[in-house]
Amino acid sequence: MSLVNFSACLARRYAAAYEARPIQTAVTSGVVIKTGADVFGQLFLEKRPLDTRRTLAMAVFSASIGGYGNYVFIREASKLASAAGGARGALAAAGADVLAYGPLVYLPAYTLAMGAAANKSLSDAAMTLRRQWREATACSVAILGPAQAVNFSVVPYGLRLPFMLGAAFVYNAALSSINLRALSASS
Repeated sequence: MSLVNFSACLARRYAAAYEARPIQTAVTSGVVIKTGADVFGQLFLEKRPLDTRRTLAMAVFSASIGGYGNYVFIREASKLASAAGGARGALAAAGADVLAYGPLVYLPAYTLAMGAAANKSLSDAAMTLRRQWREATACSVAILGPAQAVNFSVVPYGLRLPFMLGAAFVYNAALSSINLRALSASS
């Protein structure tokens, strides 16, 4: 079986699973992909031993925001994209992600989860969010904006979540890099 045939078969199976059990598929996908991104960030970008407490916090975060939250976002943004139609709809859905969902829901939840994993107080985590919010939001616009425009314009509904999570893998790696720079600057 060629790689193309394997990929097409995998995409069909994923889309069928998503159609049959959308929430369970979304949560499982979120946990696997986002926790994988965090492990990748720790081991290869931050070049440090695996922090299992942080990885567990990412798994919990990923089940809620990264899985179920993204499922709800994809469902509602797809309605927005359909209502507006064409490129305009795709840009509206992408804008909803990078200008509302990302900076106002995803990023604060991510920062608080990572702060809890690092035994930071709520006020310390909030301070981290304030310091890194602008750079992380700009990174979201640069990475997720184009990815979501493609996602809502050409990706079939049943594959939008894994496409979004793939882009989020890159975004989470960027967040690890931002976090590493902040830690290096404070040392």
